Amino acid sequence: MRIIDATALSGFARKTAESTSDFANVVQNLVKDVLDSYRPGLHYMRGPGPKWRAKHQPWSTFDF
Repeated sequence: MRIIDATALSGFARKTAESTSDFANVVQNLVKDVLDSYRPGLHYMRGPGPKWRAKHQPWSTFDF
């Protein structure tokens, strides 16, 4: 029968704890990204305004 020495066990335990911690961080960041309700594109990027339209679409104004 093979006996596992203390250094091998501590290394395995350390790697397992690190990978568990890394996995927990990934899950935490994913949940935070999914539940984050702040979307700046919905509030600030509304498209061109009336001055831009007046300058770039002269065919929409009719002079009689």
